[in-house]
Amino acid sequence: MMKNTFRILIAVVMTALAFQANAQYSQLGPKNEFMLKVEAGFGPFMGNAGKAGENGYNLSHYESNVGVNVMAGMNISQDWFLGGGVGGNYYFSLKQQGAEPMFGANVFVDLDFRPIWKAVMGVDYQPTSINWAPLMGVRAGGSMLFADQMLFTPLAEAYGGINWYYGQQKARGMRNKTRIWHSLYATLGVAYMQQTVFLPIRVGWRW
Repeated sequence: MMKNTFRILIAVVMTALAFQANAQYSQLGPKNEFMLKVEAGFGPFMGNAGKAGENGYNLSHYESNVGVNVMAGMNISQDWFLGGGVGGNYYFSLKQQGAEPMFGANVFVDLDFRPIWKAVMGVDYQPTSINWAPLMGVRAGGSMLFADQMLFTPLAEAYGGINWYYGQQKARGMRNKTRIWHSLYATLGVAYMQQTVFLPIRVGWRW
């Protein structure tokens, strides 16, 4: 009887170890990886800030903007991204139809953090495939407005959102699979540029 019990116990332990090995990811893959990000967004006007010049604020007609950003950098230790980016904006007013639209360009440093390994209050909030992660980030740089006179101001932004690692689902079920950090994401933030505060809403692709 004892021998049969011992054999059953060994079989259960071996089955559990085999299941764990099947679910784990390979530790041989690089932790740092060059990646690109591209995103599109809409930034509703929230208010002007600072002091108006002789001709008023740089954006004095309640201008909102739509834009596209492209970033290149390093995915560091799986959770972090640090890189540089450039972007283009189209400014237009939803409240004053007679306001002339303008174009602008941005140059900035982008840092984001996706804490996929962390837990909340000791409870792991991620599924075993780790497809989802919260996203937080900041940006700093400069903003150029192509008006009658070219205007340049600092740019600052903080944002948060959700990140979906769609590549993980394709690799599900493989033993010692390598993590695939390609993802889609959506963010909501607060940005300051051209003496104006915006509330940028963006969707992007990381690969």
